[in-house]
Amino acid sequence: MTLRFFSLHKILFVLILSLGGLIFFHCGKKEKPAQQPTIIARVGDKTITLDEFIRRAEFTVRPAYCNSDNYIHKKVVLNSLIAEKLFALEAGENNELMRSEEIRLYLQGRKEQAMRQWLYYKEAHEKAKVDDDEVKRVYEQAGKTYKLAYFSVADAALAERLGKEINSGKSFEAAHREAGRLAAIAEREVAYEAPESREIHQALFSGDLKKSQVIGPLRVENDNHLFIKVLGWTDKLAMSDAQIQRRWQDVSQRLTEEKAGAAFENYVQELMRGKRLDFDPSTFAKVVNIVGPYYLKSPKEKEAMFNKQFWNQGDNQNTLANMGDRLDAVLDAPLFRIDGEVWAVRDLEREIKIHPLVFRKRQFSQKEFAEQFKLAVVDMVRDRYITKDAYEKGYDRAEVARQNVEMWEDNLLFLYQQNKYLKSIGKLESFGTKYLEIIKSDLNSRVDSLQAKHDNMIEINTEAFEKTKLTSIDMLVVQRNVPFPIIVPNFPVVTTDNMLDYGRRME
Repeated sequence: MTLRFFSLHKILFVLILSLGGLIFFHCGKKEKPAQQPTIIARVGDKTITLDEFIRRAEFTVRPAYCNSDNYIHKKVVLNSLIAEKLFALEAGENNELMRSEEIRLYLQGRKEQAMRQWLYYKEAHEKAKVDDDEVKRVYEQAGKTYKLAYFSVADAALAERLGKEINSGKSFEAAHREAGRLAAIAEREVAYEAPESREIHQALFSGDLKKSQVIGPLRVENDNHLFIKVLGWTDKLAMSDAQIQRRWQDVSQRLTEEKAGAAFENYVQELMRGKRLDFDPSTFAKVVNIVGPYYLKSPKEKEAMFNKQFWNQGDNQNTLANMGDRLDAVLDAPLFRIDGEVWAVRDLEREIKIHPLVFRKRQFSQKEFAEQFKLAVVDMVRDRYITKDAYEKGYDRAEVARQNVEMWEDNLLFLYQQNKYLKSIGKLESFGTKYLEIIKSDLNSRVDSLQAKHDNMIEINTEAFEKTKLTSIDMLVVQRNVPFPIIVPNFPVVTTDNMLDYGRRME
């Protein structure tokens, strides 16, 4: 299985641009898209776009009974996604799941993440333009893979001084020793397509470099200051017309992303200008001590705890519940102040359900937790202001936000209804290990009955479906640095049926 990460900028190409022309509302006016998204299936008022069909099949792992690229497996994929909508319809609107505040806040968070990404597209990406001269300059460097030596300095003043001394003749190795780095100088190779930061990428591929040239200090993530020495490089030329065209497109796309990223940073800086966030030291220390043990758990442990709480599985006396009990004593204590508004711990607790914290460092020690927690809260509050701006611009009515939240809501309703059905036949507990057996003995017939019940509500765009091809490569595609990194829900494991013998052809 391939685990593929996308940055905030690149995710727009898979989440927003892949949806084709989208309808965007602003101040009550409707902007006509250049191209309407292709609908591959309609179930009542629910739709499955062609791009959603592809992403649901390719951005997550499909079960073995439909993970190939042949026509039969493709029909199983479509039947599964339509069945998901049918189960969601059966669940209805007024059910226990949708009455849960946890679920409502989760879906709100999903919608608001899509809104922020759409705001990024409209305010930065759509306006970012690159000309052929810019592309040509970088294109000439894009075949290189650099071999580099590097070290980082956390102290900004020391980094600035070392940078001046290197420019005056101090060797890279002497600067490394003076920085107090005891370990040997690290080395690595960096190709153009590597997912490096914008600062590093621009420093390496914007023009000709010389062997032994020293670059830096470059300010990178977590306020580190990076020094790089060029040890050498290899250069892979694009020879065929297809290779040349592909490299040109890759360079043009990356330059657009970099320009859009810089523009969006400026946009956010203006949005946050004059705003200062001040923590209450006493309350902050108490909260850190309470939540630290949870956030310092491994991702696997946190996922298991989340599943227990989310679906009421197993013993509910878990760490999340215990953490809630301990938080009760400080819920009304003031945690921080920003822009004249005081946030109590209760406000933070609720906001985290909408916007889970995103830590700037993926791994850190226990003694670093307080600082990383503080930065994550600051970033969450920043995103809250971005979200507010998106609401003011009407982006909550953008089609991309509506489609995204509908996809996640229908998947949750499907799981709720499927679990309810499996429980009624006494097979919920065994489904995880015997899913294929239970699909064949029970779920296939259940799906058939729902297809018959809602036959007059189902339309299939057979022409678009026939033309669509799917990959057979298992992938899990996620985004970095966002509250909800998983792009699409898990594939609905519900039917092995490969017959399209229901509904009607979409006109």
